[in-house]
Amino acid sequence: LLGKTVTIQGMVLGVVYADGPLPGLMIQSLSPDQDPLTAEAIFVALANAQQYQSGQILQLSGTVAEVEQLTSLIDATVLDTCGSGETKPVSLTLPLPPELSWEAYEGMWLRIEQPLVVTDSFNLGRYGELMLADKRLMVPTQVVAPGAAAQQLAADYTRRSILLDDGSYRQNPDPLPYPDTSLSAYQTLRVGDQVLNIEGILHQDERGYRLLPTAKPTFVSSNPRPEAPAKTATNELRIASYNVLNFFTGHGQAEAFPTRRGARNPTELQRQQEKLVAALLALDADIIGLLELENNGYADGSASATLLAALNARSSEPYQQVIAPVTPGGDDIKVGIFYRPSRVSAEGQAATQTAAPFTRLHRPPLAQSFRHTASGELVTVTINHFKSKGSCPRRGSSDYLLQRDQGDGQACWNAARLEAAAAMHSWLATQPTGVKTDYQVIMGDFNAYRQEDPIRWFEQQGWQYLDDGKADSYSFVFRGQSGSLDHLLTTPALAEKLVSFTHWPINADEPVLLDYSTRFKPASQREQLFAPLPYRSSDHDPILATFRF
Repeated sequence: LLGKTVTIQGMVLGVVYADGPLPGLMIQSLSPDQDPLTAEAIFVALANAQQYQSGQILQLSGTVAEVEQLTSLIDATVLDTCGSGETKPVSLTLPLPPELSWEAYEGMWLRIEQPLVVTDSFNLGRYGELMLADKRLMVPTQVVAPGAAAQQLAADYTRRSILLDDGSYRQNPDPLPYPDTSLSAYQTLRVGDQVLNIEGILHQDERGYRLLPTAKPTFVSSNPRPEAPAKTATNELRIASYNVLNFFTGHGQAEAFPTRRGARNPTELQRQQEKLVAALLALDADIIGLLELENNGYADGSASATLLAALNARSSEPYQQVIAPVTPGGDDIKVGIFYRPSRVSAEGQAATQTAAPFTRLHRPPLAQSFRHTASGELVTVTINHFKSKGSCPRRGSSDYLLQRDQGDGQACWNAARLEAAAAMHSWLATQPTGVKTDYQVIMGDFNAYRQEDPIRWFEQQGWQYLDDGKADSYSFVFRGQSGSLDHLLTTPALAEKLVSFTHWPINADEPVLLDYSTRFKPASQREQLFAPLPYRSSDHDPILATFRF
């Protein structure tokens, strides 16, 4: 029927995107076909849609078309108003049955009968959207092996999740639609929070299916913000890893902004710095591996020196930074290490590896040995940052066949990450810091989830994977799925000394809206949504391990 002019009669379910470029009505059939696999409603594009009310029965004429994958009538005309009627929403529980998909409910008025949980709030500030599901959705390769099992789990998620829209076409809504216009730096909405009374019209666009609300949803804070980790005892050693999300200073010069990444001006840099310092202080770590520092040296004004100075201005036990012996590669970002001389002393020499495969794609690792003052034991710590899963190789490039997405759930560049893992293991076997010890740590952002090849490879070489014993551990949320890209592995001897391991969930569950950026925020939100708190100081959660010798 595409391109054909048809006449239909049906009941108005509601007005769709009255403030958008293509307003219209959702019209429900008066004579359902009894086929559970087909929808009983259609979108009718109509410029004056707002003058019609839910329940009205209309006769309309229009041309059948696919508008952003949604079956629609365009160039529509209302021929007659035929009275009114009553309808009620179709009740659903998630997941949808295996034989059904969201397409079967396209355009219909739905009510979700069970509480759902927030799985993503990335677009809350830009478009008024939340991703919901019947439970927290784990990245498939966080919990199952890459390949068929991961593919099956990913397919299952489409029946478990749905976008909750705000029903408006506007960007950067003010006030924010959810949870109830009360979002602030101190009153948050976290991934894992429950949502009840979910009711709306199912719409579809190029980004998938979404509910346009016909009732006000209710939010329950079921995943409250965590308290700070307990302080360490004097005879304990705490080691942490933290991706600080592109901390760039432009050498501290105002005219250097905007930099390649990170804060766009000195005001944003100050806000970013305040949040990061709050988080770093709360970690109470003796050794901190840092990722995504601007690769602009170690002198005053550099990213590492600036963050170190800000941290020490508030710390009762000042930190020092480890300085790489050579420039750590040519990437925009680098890794770094801060440590507390009151608890540990640097031993041997700092070491970095800039030979292949760390000449491209990956950031060169940084290693340093330390003597734990209380016990006298020596520990070698290495911080790393492997190539991300994005920026896939171009078709026809030398990397394409090996590094493209193989469809097994590990995304692009998995072979490169596996190569980096092997190279790091071999490099550390040479004792690059000049200190020989059975106590060794490798940590950082591996850009690989728990069950993926690089992490499993390290385990096969005898490294011990440290975790909190929870199957659903995570440090990152991406497109509605939670998983750990950040890991800490040790030699068996050090694993025996473990007291506790923690993912401190201060960032991944929090709305992006609460970060340091002022972009896309009205003036009121720039103040209301910011506080110098650790929450949403980055997009990754810090991980920390405490040992006792």
